[in-house]
Amino acid sequence: MINFIKNLFEGSAEDYQRVLLQVQTYSDWEEAQLFIQEMIKPDYNNWEGKEEYETRFLEIVEKQFN
Repeated sequence: MINFIKNLFEGSAEDYQRVLLQVQTYSDWEEAQLFIQEMIKPDYNNWEGKEEYETRFLEIVEKQFN
């Protein structure tokens, strides 16, 4: 979790928590993934150079929908 906050959310635990809460409002993974790709990533330089953290974060979030 701390690595995600540090690397994907520019050190903002509040942003990280906000995104997780918003993701929980979606009924399926496809909607949640679209939200992350279109609304969240652009706010954080599209997570450029942070692909390893992005992949792990998305895998964890996706498990919430399985």
